[in-house]
Formats: sequence, structure tokens, C-alpha cells
Amino acid sequence: MPLTYTLDGPDLTLAGRLDAQNASELRAALGEQAAQAGDLRVDLAAVPFMDSSALAALVSALKQCRREGRSLRITRASAAVRELLSLTLLGPMFGLDAAT
Repeated sequence: MPLTYTLDGPDLTLAGRLDAQNASELRAALGEQAAQAGDLRVDLAAVPFMDSSALAALVSALKQCRREGRSLRITRASAAVRELLSLTLLGPMFGLDAAT
């Protein structure tokens, strides 16, 4: 499944597998949005799989936002994404708690 994304203001909705095959596309999409004004919200509810390369792209965008005094928050996440963020202890960095 290819990466697809839609943007509605500061809300970026991603769908499809996030892995090494599309990590550069993901990094570009996140970087473009992280460079815009305001906080960025990312919806990962339609992401059935995410690997470490995708996680690195999210962390990079988070750092970019923070350098500019903004935030990057994951608003919804699939079970697979929640599991990866839980295993890596990165969920709270993205504003994701156990109930989200």
C-alpha cells in the first residue's frame, strides 16, 4: 500500500505502510508541514505498519517543530503505531497517551 497523505490546515493525515520504501517521501511531507507556521497534528489511524525509518522521520519533524517553538502531536494512531511508540517510549513525546 503506497503512502497517501492529505492536509487540512495544520492536520496531516497519513495512510498506508510507513517504512523504508517511502521514508524519504514521508520525511519530505513531514518536513514541508513542519516548516509551516503553527503546531502540526498528525493522524496515523490508517497506518497499519510503521518501521524505524518512519519513526526517525517523525522524530526529525518533531525536532524541527520544537526548534521553531511549535509542537508536533499525533492525534490518532493505529494499534501497530501505538505499539511501536510504546515499545520505544516515544508516545509521550508526541502527546500520545495509553488511552489515545
